[in-house]
Amino acid sequence: MEEEFPRKAYYTIGEVSRLTGVKAHVLRYWESRGKLLRPSRCGSRQRRYRPADIQLIFEIKRLRDEEKLSLAAMRRQMHPQPDPRPLPARPLPLPADNQALNLLRTIRDELLALKELLE
Repeated sequence: MEEEFPRKAYYTIGEVSRLTGVKAHVLRYWESRGKLLRPSRCGSRQRRYRPADIQLIFEIKRLRDEEKLSLAAMRRQMHPQPDPRPLPARPLPLPADNQALNLLRTIRDELLALKELLE
């Protein structure tokens, strides 16, 4: 369970390991292979974990232990990807007057011409 921890701007990987109960090599694995953590680095390339990173570690740990999710499932749940399939085109209702209809046709033609230029 989450505990109160001393408030600092940054924590080392050893401090985070002690606070969360997650071994340092597991934290590094979650960062490199799992792509779940992204701690900042200081000039000497040491990882610097913020309090938000620690909260994220508690959430990852909960998903792993309680919900038995794999790294890939955690990644999908925490960083959902938009559906790559386009939505089916639905015909738009036609406007009542010809002036609006002509404006829509002009806009459509200009957009199609712009699309051809970009391709």
